[in-house]
Amino acid sequence: MKLIVIIGITGQQGGSVADTFLNDKTWHIRAITRDPSRPSAQQWATRGVSLARGDVDDIASLTSAFTGAHAVFAMTDFWAPLADSAVHAEAAHRGISPSQRCAEIEVQRGVNIARAAASPVVRRTLERLVYSSLPFYSQLSGGRYTQVWHCDSKAAVEQYMRGDAVLGPLSSFIYMGVYADNWRRVPLDIQRDAVSGGYWHVCIDDGRSAVPIVWTRRDTGPLVKKLVEDVRPGVRLLGCSQMISRREIMATVSRVLGVKLAGDEGIKRVSDNEYKAMVNGGEAHREHVLQIWQMLRDFGYDGGDRDTVCPADIGAEGLTTSFEEYVKWEDWAKLLTR
Repeated sequence: MKLIVIIGITGQQGGSVADTFLNDKTWHIRAITRDPSRPSAQQWATRGVSLARGDVDDIASLTSAFTGAHAVFAMTDFWAPLADSAVHAEAAHRGISPSQRCAEIEVQRGVNIARAAASPVVRRTLERLVYSSLPFYSQLSGGRYTQVWHCDSKAAVEQYMRGDAVLGPLSSFIYMGVYADNWRRVPLDIQRDAVSGGYWHVCIDDGRSAVPIVWTRRDTGPLVKKLVEDVRPGVRLLGCSQMISRREIMATVSRVLGVKLAGDEGIKRVSDNEYKAMVNGGEAHREHVLQIWQMLRDFGYDGGDRDTVCPADIGAEGLTTSFEEYVKWEDWAKLLTR
């Protein structure tokens, strides 16, 4: 039996990877958690997952948890430190934005993961590491969009891993697309027009270009397993359930839920400045969010990187679900009662 170690099992990506590998009895799962006694960790233990105490800020604990692994799924969380008042205080003291400080933290944690995975004791058994990365937008835009911190920080980690003589030849990368359930956290994705009662997606373009939507909790696992078992290392895979435009998204929501659309076929087009003003948070965060959509509009989600492959390119198109399937499954009460 082979062993896969998962970082982030209590989240959407890691949980999906765990679900998938639990269905294959040739694999055993070890999950890294800071507190194995937490209910969110214990629920995995009841399903047969081994729990290892570890922390992405502690290389020694990661090395211990990785020991004996044949595969590792690793992800880092840019957004969690953004809620930490100490991060904001340090950023203010240094004269940088909280987002920039979060990027620094994420890069360091990613490097810690890489150093642990490349250690001699882990190298004895490790065959594949899959890291959840994102495109290097500041580079791919030619320096035009330099504040999409959560992408550039992950890309910097990927760059470090690829450059490591030990880890580089064993690593693959998955670029998770736009989460299908982002509407739960980002009101501008889908909102209700107070005047007409219909629903629209707020956009800085016409909503016709396709974006990679991913049902994260369902489809991450099958794609990661494909990378671990069947695909040569070095691949940069777009973690995508379906390429779909915002207009198609709204049409699907309308058809399945039986709700009417507002605006131009469910699209409310606004200027860049209008969009930025609608984003909650400080100036740096608003600019960060705006530049995400500017990048998608001007360069595409993958930034035009020809090395990024789609699920169909690796024979994984049958492993993912459609956006319509997600809409039928989801509980939309939160949206419909806004």
